[in-house]
Amino acid sequence: MNTPQRKSRLELVREGFKSDLPKTGRLIVSVEKIAEDPRNERKIFRNMDGLVASLKAVGVIEPITVTPIETGLYQIITGHRRFRAARMAGLPTIEVLIREPEEERLRRQKSIISNVQREDVGPVDMAEALQSLLDEDNDIESQDQLAKVIGKDKTWVSRMLRILTLPPDLRLKVATSQLSVPYDAAASIARLTDPAVQEELVDELLAGGSVREIRERIQEHKGRPSTGDGSERPKPKPKQVYRTSQKAVVIIQSETKTLPTNRVIAALQEALKQARKAGE
Repeated sequence: MNTPQRKSRLELVREGFKSDLPKTGRLIVSVEKIAEDPRNERKIFRNMDGLVASLKAVGVIEPITVTPIETGLYQIITGHRRFRAARMAGLPTIEVLIREPEEERLRRQKSIISNVQREDVGPVDMAEALQSLLDEDNDIESQDQLAKVIGKDKTWVSRMLRILTLPPDLRLKVATSQLSVPYDAAASIARLTDPAVQEELVDELLAGGSVREIRERIQEHKGRPSTGDGSERPKPKPKQVYRTSQKAVVIIQSETKTLPTNRVIAALQEALKQARKAGE
């Protein structure tokens, strides 16, 4: 006796399994009928206050795109951030644009390509999404093939995947930061081999350090001279040099291991107050 072959999720959706939802069109639906895609690359949603305030004032201007799923709900394809903001704003309904279900592999590729172009997904989340394509998509067997699929060069893909080699605690720090962390800065830190230096630079980055500052600090570590006895010279304390039009050079040097931009600005403001007081 032959065992009946199980139908795929896509086939069930196409047959309307457990669902009498409209399969195409543009309509208003309850937010309770919307489900987020559990495999969405974006895990952290930053700077939501402005969007929530806008939705409270004028509602959702651009509909989110969804597809019907077998649980009787619509699953989000694009618009996770708008959907979360709508819930936070207390909106009972939201406008949706219903798309036909797509094969999972193609849908994942489109989602990642879209997020790569906008770079609005955190570096750790993006690196994990790229790795999942390599692991799970049988049509993508190498980093070179992956690069062609998403429209990037192989070097970019390699640098992004290198982020996953950061120590777990540092990956978690970067992934959960409410600051937008540049891909290039995270990838550059991941290329270093000293976990202590990586931690120092991640902390500086999350404290407001710019990409340029992180690059300079990395070069300091790479170019640190040897003392000749196998040990390294003491690491120079970070500093910023400002050449002015007044034929004067202003130097801000930290007394600690880091010198993020916010501390530089605060130090300059305090020094300016002291200079004015001395000139009175």
